[in-house]
This record gives sequence, structure tokens and C-alpha cells, in this order.
Amino acid sequence: MPYLFDARVIQNHFPGIGRVAYNLLAHLPAMLDEHEQILALRNPFTQNTRYDLNALAHPKLQWIDVDTPVFSPRNLLSSARSLVGVNVSPELSHFNYYVRPLRAPRPSITSIYDAISFVYPQYVPSFKTRLIIMLAHRLAITASDAIITISTSAANDLKRIFPAIKQRTFVTPLAADASMRPQPDVEIDRVRAKFNLPNTFALYLASNKPHKNLERLVEAWHLLNTQPSTLSPQHLVIAGHQDPRFPQAQQLAEKLGIAQYVKFIGEVPSEAMATLYTACTLFVFPSLYEGFGLTPLEAMACGAVVACSNASSLPEVVGDAAILFDPTDPQAIANACRRVLADETLRQTLKSAGLARAKQFTWQNTASETLKIYHQLLNG
Repeated sequence: MPYLFDARVIQNHFPGIGRVAYNLLAHLPAMLDEHEQILALRNPFTQNTRYDLNALAHPKLQWIDVDTPVFSPRNLLSSARSLVGVNVSPELSHFNYYVRPLRAPRPSITSIYDAISFVYPQYVPSFKTRLIIMLAHRLAITASDAIITISTSAANDLKRIFPAIKQRTFVTPLAADASMRPQPDVEIDRVRAKFNLPNTFALYLASNKPHKNLERLVEAWHLLNTQPSTLSPQHLVIAGHQDPRFPQAQQLAEKLGIAQYVKFIGEVPSEAMATLYTACTLFVFPSLYEGFGLTPLEAMACGAVVACSNASSLPEVVGDAAILFDPTDPQAIANACRRVLADETLRQTLKSAGLARAKQFTWQNTASETLKIYHQLLNG
């Protein structure tokens, strides 16, 4: 019983979605019975510097190379069977992005990870792009017997926007990778020297896209360092890809005169992320919207103390293991950070709670829940 799995998203253009697909393929094959098999589509012509697909070798996993790009009219209009190109008829198809072939073996599943384009349409560059995104989602939903998403929050948003999916939406929470664990002091010293970091610092690690809310974080840091407090001036390290289209946070740090306390170090290699999480005194995440909120979970898995937004999926991910704040209020962000930075006992409590919370999420569980959805659909 072959299952068609679209793994063409395992490429540099889809860092988050690619991680989900990769981890599913790392665990699903071992869970299959003797009659089941996965036929995984991949495009060898796309750049993939993050994941070693050869490491996924398994008797139950067969790779099928296709040259049809995900973002192409040909992908929408092709038959999934024509992409497979083998004398096998899949019993089910699972597409990990909403731009997908409209003709595919049924039952058919589409993974949709968030609703940010609809909740915050102002962050989509143009009306034309918003229209294309809406149309692609509607086409994918029409072609799907089930929708998989990654949090209850995202599921509720999608069901509100697309009422037709209310009875066929499933939630499979994500997990931190195994590499996300507390790092030894020697690694912390090496990374601190590499990026010229202070001995104590708060950390933000993600992109600078508008919904990440970095301007309010910088404003909060100005309040933290200028309002009366027992704390000495605090350093904030902002790491992650910095899209040159959105320089506002860096410009604001200069304008407010706190550039010496807000250090932008840009994108960091994946092998340094766990060390940065471990090294920081506080991990702060003010995002307005996350489909799941994997970054705070990674931070907790590395022993970081987390303060994050109380919006979208973040509360259901961090539970009681983090300090929550209103991301639209810089003073609230500053107050939450000050509370954590000033209280060593609270930090130790949150660190222990965060490590325990992160262990509740595993890729094995994500894969197991995904396979249950396959079986449920096949059983009618």
C-alpha cells in the first residue's frame, strides 16, 4: 500500500516546512507495516544545504526524482500520478505545501501551517499576491480530503477563514530537533568568542519579518535600560536572517541611542543555535503570530528561560513554562523581561519547567499522529 509524500519542500526556500517534512520522513517509514510504503517526491535541482536526504534511507522509503518546481503552473496542473512516473498506484497522497497538484490519488491531504497571510494581510506585499495566496489555498482545500495543521490556534484560524474544512482538519504538533539540547561550557565559550558576545545577554533568534515584532522589542529594550531599576544596562542579541527590506528595528535602535546594547549578529549556522540558546540569560520572543512557535520550544529544550508573546499558538506551546506578555505593548515586554532578569530563583524554576515541557513534544509523536490520519482516511 504505497503512500505518495511530497518532499520537494525539503530545500533552502522552505526552512521550516522542510524541517517538518524531513522529520516526518525520518520517523514514518519505521512505523509502517509490511504492506505499507512511502513514495517520496524530491527535486534534485533545488538547493538543499540543510538536510542530508541520504540519511533517510529505509527499505520502506522510495525516492522519486521530479523536475517540476513547487512554484509553477505545471505543478498545479500536473497529475500527481504523472509526477510519480512509476507503475505504482498510490493509495493516498500527502502534500506538504498548499501549492500542490490539483489531481492526486484520493484520499488526499494538504498540510497548511498557519493563516498569517489572512490574519495579517498588511504583511503581504500586494493585493495581487494576496489574491494568489487565497486562490491557491482554496484550490488546495478543494483537492483535499483532509487538512493537517500544527496547532489548535492555527486550526481555529483556518476553520474560521475556510469553514468548509471544519470537519476535516487535524492537528499534529511539532517538536524540537534532537540537536536542541543544553551545550557544554566549552561550546558556549567558543560561540561567545565567535560572535563577540557579552557574558550575559538576552537573545532573540528568528527572522526580522514584520510579524516578528522586532520594533516593539527594541522599544521595550529602551524602556528596560532607561527606566529606574536595580538592574544594570542589559544587552540584547538579535540573531537570525535579516531581510534587507525590513531595516526598521536596527534603525530604531540607533534612533533611541541603544545600539551599544542591541547587537544584530545576522544569520547563524544551525550548529550554533543550540549553543546560543544555552548561553543566553533570557530568550525573548515577541512575535505577533506563529503557526506553532517552534523557536521558544527549541530554546526551552536547550535550557533557556523564555519570555514570549501571549498571541496565536505560543501559549499552547510553552504552557506554564514561560512568562507571557502582550506583544503589542512595549512596556509589558519590558516588564516581563525585567521580572525574569532580576530574579535568579524564577529563572531556575522556568529553566526546569521549560526542559520538562520541551520533552512532551517529539517527532515520533508527530509522525505517529500523521500515520493515524492516513489510516483514518483510508478506513473511511
